[in-house]
Amino acid sequence: MKEKIFQMKTISDALPPHLDLRFHMCGTTYPNRNYFINRPASNICCIEYIVSGRGDVQIGDRSFSPSAGDTYFLLQGLDQFYSSDKKSPWEKIWINLSGSFVTRLAEAYGVQNIFHFPKLDVSDLLQKFQYYTTHPELPNAAEKCTALVHNILFRMSQSISSQTDAEKTPVQAMLDYIDRHETDAIRLEQLAEVCHRSPSQAERLFRAEVGMPPYRYVLKRKTELACQLLIETGMSVRDIASYLGFEDEFYFSGLFRRKIGLSPSQYRAQYAEKREFLKERQS
Repeated sequence: MKEKIFQMKTISDALPPHLDLRFHMCGTTYPNRNYFINRPASNICCIEYIVSGRGDVQIGDRSFSPSAGDTYFLLQGLDQFYSSDKKSPWEKIWINLSGSFVTRLAEAYGVQNIFHFPKLDVSDLLQKFQYYTTHPELPNAAEKCTALVHNILFRMSQSISSQTDAEKTPVQAMLDYIDRHETDAIRLEQLAEVCHRSPSQAERLFRAEVGMPPYRYVLKRKTELACQLLIETGMSVRDIASYLGFEDEFYFSGLFRRKIGLSPSQYRAQYAEKREFLKERQS
């Protein structure tokens, strides 16, 4: 047997009519040195995990050679050609699906232009498609298959995030950490750990590239966020100080005044007056 194929019509028919998603087939391809698929301007999306062996994939003008342990994801609308390696033909688990739902979801997870995911194992999720396809009578089988698409793309997104983190420069790693933790009390030791440098090295690298030490940059970001919160929310100054990681409301207010030239209350009142003035002009 060269392939085990399961038709997914029953699952697709159970999906909400307005959901532009269609499950076509899922299955397992066993080693076959002559295996190839050619879909010009394909209307099918493929998600495939290689259990063993290797092969070659071309999608649009891009090509790669995935091997055991890799996942690849081919979006619809592009030429798709893939074939098994002659000497080490692959065994793979796969699903074919289509619809704008998949494209929108790929864009939401940031994987719409990434096709090869080295060492990403989604075999457990792909096997679940086979299980629900052979047991369509199970409660919410279509719902669970839809959720599996989310789960797979989530793992793909996590995979590229970890790859990207490994490629970041020390300063990029510190800046990204500050962006993700701008409401926390950030210490130099934490930034040093993120970029795998000593605190003194981390500060020197940061100052050279950003033009200020990490401490000043963190305060600058917190001040910018404080301005936004004062304008757009009804949070008290005390609550904003606490939200931004300041233990002392009065320290925060003093820092804000030094940076902006107004106290937090004055800054909020100033923008409230501007809004009222603009409303009067527009009425």
